[in-house]
Amino acid sequence: MPTHHAIIATGLKEPLTIQRVPTATPQQHDVQVRVEWVPSAPLDVYQVDAGLMAEFPLCLGDSVAGTVTAVGTDVQRLKAGDRVFGFVFHSQKEKGQQIYVTAPDHLFGKIPDEMSLAAAATVPTNFCTAFLTLSEKLQIELPWPCPQGFVPHDQDMPILIWGAGSSVGHFAVQILKTWGYKNVIVTASPKHYEKLYRYGAAHAVDYHKTDAVESIAKLLNSRKTSEAIRVFDCVDSKFGSLLPISKIATQEGSKVAAVLPVVVGGLSDENGLQLSADVSMEADWQPGVETHSIVSYSYEANAFLKDNLMPEILPVLLSQGKIEPNSQRVIEGSTLLQRASAALDIMRSGTVSGERLVWRVWTAEEFPEYK
Repeated sequence: MPTHHAIIATGLKEPLTIQRVPTATPQQHDVQVRVEWVPSAPLDVYQVDAGLMAEFPLCLGDSVAGTVTAVGTDVQRLKAGDRVFGFVFHSQKEKGQQIYVTAPDHLFGKIPDEMSLAAAATVPTNFCTAFLTLSEKLQIELPWPCPQGFVPHDQDMPILIWGAGSSVGHFAVQILKTWGYKNVIVTASPKHYEKLYRYGAAHAVDYHKTDAVESIAKLLNSRKTSEAIRVFDCVDSKFGSLLPISKIATQEGSKVAAVLPVVVGGLSDENGLQLSADVSMEADWQPGVETHSIVSYSYEANAFLKDNLMPEILPVLLSQGKIEPNSQRVIEGSTLLQRASAALDIMRSGTVSGERLVWRVWTAEEFPEYK
């Protein structure tokens, strides 16, 4: 069986390694992609340092950008040579930090011609997370195709995006603007305000300030109506986001969604990284407030999203300029292992804000055998 190089985590808190793994042959609905760029994500740290959803040895990564090298017999939409991005996660053969991924074709979309692979790599996982959370969990109306002149019946409903300076936060705000929602409140560092206002935020609050909760409450109370709100927590921290949100989303009928895992204790804490899988248990929620724990990989359970999110919705929105990729910080290194290890260390530092770390997987210089 043919093999290729992959980044492998061999055990909890162990250094990354590079190993050869089997190269899967595409089945009838599969696409094989040579991976050229990937982003790093907090999940990489959670898996290596806390063992979250990890069975070692483990290949990391669930967003990729690269070139189609082979397709299954029933794949009509894509062909060898197409530039694609993918949200891939089912098994080891799909994980991103390896030369080839082989996965079902509905997990891939075509990259607009004018967009770089590095930029495209920042989009799949967190765009899909944002769309799933807003449309299904928070039940915000996002019809597709979006009818010309569409105006939501509740366009002025207050929607709070906590941690909007994050990658998923950027996509959430842009999605809401695209569908015409006008009352989007965001929390972020002030350095992100200009971009977030351009993306569609109506109000911005610095979550570092001690009066952040009070400031948001004043914005809500200024409407002189007692409304249920929708809240998307993009920070996913018990003390940094969920507890403050529980003091804001108090009206019956409010909905709060946070992407798992919830960070209860950080890497620098005495007990190390501590994670929780239940949003409802990490704050004292008022009666009648719905909470949702989001697992992004579950989006395939929604047949419409499975068939349309990556193949059509995302590529169309990007080509129309309705969605912008995240800003990128390119991680350099003379070898694949150096790039992967450097990116993981930076993610551990907790200093990434308003951008994605991206790095090359395949290069012709390092791996000429995969040309």
